[in-house]
Amino acid sequence: MRLFRIGEVARQLGEQPHTLRHWERHFGCPHPRRGSFGERLYSEDDIALLRRIQHLLRVERLTLEQAKRLFVPRTSPERVRQVQRVLRALQLLVEPTTEGS
Repeated sequence: MRLFRIGEVARQLGEQPHTLRHWERHFGCPHPRRGSFGERLYSEDDIALLRRIQHLLRVERLTLEQAKRLFVPRTSPERVRQVQRVLRALQLLVEPTTEGS
């Protein structure tokens, strides 16, 4: 898997490196790996998260706070809770009832 330095990612997205660091702090993700000198190393998944954030801010023209409310990374605790709620609801639908047994 190829990893990209912050400058490479910033160029791909047309943003400044400090902007990507700001988004990382504000949104709490992505969580890039760190190189031997502490430099950020982004995976393709990290870049995809940054593209989602960029879309909300630049295309949808949301404020940081509006975007943060809408942005739920796929692996966030909130996303896990959402999936668990859906699974519980589905289990209730498929479990046979015990009435009349």
